[in-house]
Amino acid sequence: MAFAVGTLDQVFRAREHLKAHGVKIEFEGRRRAGCQVAVEFRDPDGHFLEIYWGLDQVGPDGRVRPPEEWRECFSLEDAVKDAPPGQDTALGGGMVAE
Repeated sequence: MAFAVGTLDQVFRAREHLKAHGVKIEFEGRRRAGCQVAVEFRDPDGHFLEIYWGLDQVGPDGRVRPPEEWRECFSLEDAVKDAPPGQDTALGGGMVAE
């Protein structure tokens, strides 16, 4: 199951909250089509959960992001630094990507 959040900052806050409560992060960053920035983890029953921001949408013209614009990253910080064209990964609200 995946949960969309309204800002990139919320993904960072979710990661920190999960870590502070001893939850193992299974994946963080960006991968595959869609270009969303995400944190993935398991619930107590072992189900995979994802908190994400920035999912690409198929436009009314049917255009999708071509694979050469995908940016695979394995940390939230790298996802901010290596954004695909058109994705605004500026952080606000006092969050700073290291």
